[in-house]
Amino acid sequence: MTRRPLVTSRRAPIAVLGIIVLAALAAIGLGRADAAVGPDVTVFSFTDIGNYGASGGYCGYSIGTRSCNRGDEPLNWCDQSSGCAAGAGPEDHPVIAQNLYRLKNGRFEQIGMSWLKHGFLSTNSTTAGCTGSSGGSCVGPPAGNNQLGIGCTDPYTSSLNGSRPLGRRSEVDGTTAVFPFPYSSPGASTVFDQRIKVATTDVDMTVNPGATYWAEAQYFASDDASAGNSMNNASYRQVTVGAGPSFPLTMTATLVEKKPAILVWPSADPPVALGVADVAGSIVARFQVARKVTDMGGGIWHYEYAVRNHNVDRSARGFNVQFPAATNFTNIGFKDIEHHSGEPYSTTDWSVTTTADKVSWFTDTFATDANANAIRFATMFNFWFDADQPPSFEASTPVETIDLFKPGPGPIIVTGFNDLLTEGFEGGNTNAWGGHT
Repeated sequence: MTRRPLVTSRRAPIAVLGIIVLAALAAIGLGRADAAVGPDVTVFSFTDIGNYGASGGYCGYSIGTRSCNRGDEPLNWCDQSSGCAAGAGPEDHPVIAQNLYRLKNGRFEQIGMSWLKHGFLSTNSTTAGCTGSSGGSCVGPPAGNNQLGIGCTDPYTSSLNGSRPLGRRSEVDGTTAVFPFPYSSPGASTVFDQRIKVATTDVDMTVNPGATYWAEAQYFASDDASAGNSMNNASYRQVTVGAGPSFPLTMTATLVEKKPAILVWPSADPPVALGVADVAGSIVARFQVARKVTDMGGGIWHYEYAVRNHNVDRSARGFNVQFPAATNFTNIGFKDIEHHSGEPYSTTDWSVTTTADKVSWFTDTFATDANANAIRFATMFNFWFDADQPPSFEASTPVETIDLFKPGPGPIIVTGFNDLLTEGFEGGNTNAWGGHT
């Protein structure tokens, strides 16, 4: 049976749609305009990739990152008891998460994650292209290398971002970027401990023909978060995989700054739509959700979802898709990315249930197990199923919701999937498209 991406004959030419899609992705990927207020750290470039070989069926990698402060105030970068900026302490520095993703056979999935590199000082370098919000180049900060100055960069090579001990993700609040200091520093023994751990079967090109790969890095800093600038802290770049037994990664293409790697999927595969689900609070906390629907023929549609937690400390314990009418669900699947190297989190797969019109995946509640396998910050899970109902192009159906893990209001609704098909798009009313340009 031939799979056909869902299309409609009423749509405008695909070239026009592509332009609007790119504009919408840009809006969804960022939390505020680039002219930031306060400190605003981004991943400006990848310096190199560390390839540590393979052991026991897993590879170990690290990504070198160069940060850039695109804001209008210095960013704290201190991990010592003296010399910090006024009001700052040794816990006021960024931590860096590193991830690896794969696009294969129409599914975009996370296949690797690292622990966190704790920043220890800034070089405050001048690098072409890195400017503050006013467009100026590097301005040395008052606290020297205990801050990242406006328009300044700081390189952490892969040897630094892969140097151990790294810090546990479980010690960091993904929304506020606050963590205890000093952080715990357990030892490591294998090539992949605490680094980006990836199964060799996920990168062996002899069993993954046609697959493409992307590396991602994301900074978390408390003063950046409190200024409302944490939506643009992730950047990604395509990589290629070499031959076994070590399967080295090599950077290719160019870095996409200030956007998470999940945006690769709708860019590479136009039928994919991107939505968001925000958690209310003084700091924007966001899930990004990508969806692809394929017409399988014979009245069956295949649904693929990727749910990425950008910075939501409350995490996710459930994902639900509800249709407006009775629906038969088959071929239901789930894939997670597992924490490793001694993180306390469970690796148990989520359970699934169906009702007459809804399919739901879930893990334990926070009250049952505070270390349940929730979708935590800088991680992405996959969900899929077949259904005998097509997606509606009305903004309200099907309805996707996320159940939050830590106590508080919820669930939250995923929005944005059908924004391109409102405002007169299918009817050809181009005068109403201004909200997406």
